[in-house]
Amino acid sequence: MKPFPCLPCFTTTKSNTKNKNHFTPIEQLCHRFSLAQLRAATNGFSPSLIVGGEGPCQVYKGHLKAQGPVAIKRFKTKSPAEEIEFRAEVRILCQLHHPNVVPLIGFCEHKKDRFIVYDYVSNGSLYNCLHGTNNNNNNVVPLSWKQRLHICIGVARGLHYIHFGTKIPVMHRAVKSSNILLDQNLEPKLADFGLCKKHPQEESRPKPPRVELRENLELSLEYIEPEYCITGRLSHKSDVYSFGVVMLEVLCRKEACFFTPGGDCVYLFKWAFDDERKGVLEKIVDPSLKGKIAPACWEVFFEMVQRCLASVEERPTMGEVELLLENALLLQETADAVAERENAPVLSVEKGVGATEQTWITLKGIGSDCVMAWFWMGEPVMQS
Repeated sequence: MKPFPCLPCFTTTKSNTKNKNHFTPIEQLCHRFSLAQLRAATNGFSPSLIVGGEGPCQVYKGHLKAQGPVAIKRFKTKSPAEEIEFRAEVRILCQLHHPNVVPLIGFCEHKKDRFIVYDYVSNGSLYNCLHGTNNNNNNVVPLSWKQRLHICIGVARGLHYIHFGTKIPVMHRAVKSSNILLDQNLEPKLADFGLCKKHPQEESRPKPPRVELRENLELSLEYIEPEYCITGRLSHKSDVYSFGVVMLEVLCRKEACFFTPGGDCVYLFKWAFDDERKGVLEKIVDPSLKGKIAPACWEVFFEMVQRCLASVEERPTMGEVELLLENALLLQETADAVAERENAPVLSVEKGVGATEQTWITLKGIGSDCVMAWFWMGEPVMQS
């Protein structure tokens, strides 16, 4: 199981809009728990209830009478600046309300100890669901392709919400499969436990003018856009890039950074886009999905991966990603329905003459008939 890092790392971008909650005490925005309440919820912070974390940061599964199962993060602040930062982040997190974002329940401050209380999400992380305990894929039942599409759509909705659906725009900055939690219905929820001590080689990196990166920020380099290594700047499009890596992870069922049998470290995006594999479904897809992805769906999905991993100015917004993924799911469901009715698994894609937004989908192998589906902005109309 991947460890939970230590602090939330949602970040707001600068805005001229006055937020009436900016100076509201956080006690008026979310519940402040006492240390005694959290002790009781975790049987005195019993080691047997630790579900994640490392070093001075621990995540406990607890139980509160009013809320039921909760996840409680415990860590220490080391300076007055970190104490101010903690309160600022709680203020942000408690105002995020979306089905695809893990809700913050409350917090606690006691001397140097800090606690954040979240809903407990029962099905673990997408990372564990894809890769299994200790990276042993045999320990988990592979997700179906449509389950994976639903998860990607949910994550896209959550990211679109924090980017554009809040009074103050928020960047996640730690989008990765271990920060995507799944509930009992496999509905994804964005979480972020993403700040630990940063890598020594990053100590001299200048702070960007528009994004305040903490001195202890640890980046998961396999998910970070290449531009950051040059500019030191992050933006909403950085989250889009990271999501593109997650989409590849979902498709290939390989970790974002994995080791070859020879011990070489390989980044997934480089592996998937080398000259031998780029765009060839059979060479990169999870073996459990072979023969189960409709070519039309694959075309849309892989194009979206490419766009997310493109240069900053060419990347889509998460709203665009969400819409196209929903269209990919529609294409898959249509192909599956026809194949189930008529035992016709073969599907090909043809673009209409002069067509841009629209696509003709030819579903073949249906006896003497040939069924055509005309898709316009994701709306299918079956024609004989």
